[in-house]
Amino acid sequence: MFLKLLLVTIAILGLVFLGLGVQTFFSKKKSFPQTRISKNKEMRKRKIYCGETQQKMIDKGLDGGSGCNNCG
Repeated sequence: MFLKLLLVTIAILGLVFLGLGVQTFFSKKKSFPQTRISKNKEMRKRKIYCGETQQKMIDKGLDGGSGCNNCG
């Protein structure tokens, strides 16, 4: 019983990873979405910065910034 459950679980996970790989391979962007806050244009549009930059802005009393300089 346990072996059957394990094999079914592995098969389902394999299909999921295969589906994700096919989606990434055939997408028009041909790259993974940018997840780093300092590099993501949508995050900067919404004025969301990394924690270090936000803390510096709070300490200086600023409302805006140019993104994260030290986080990557």
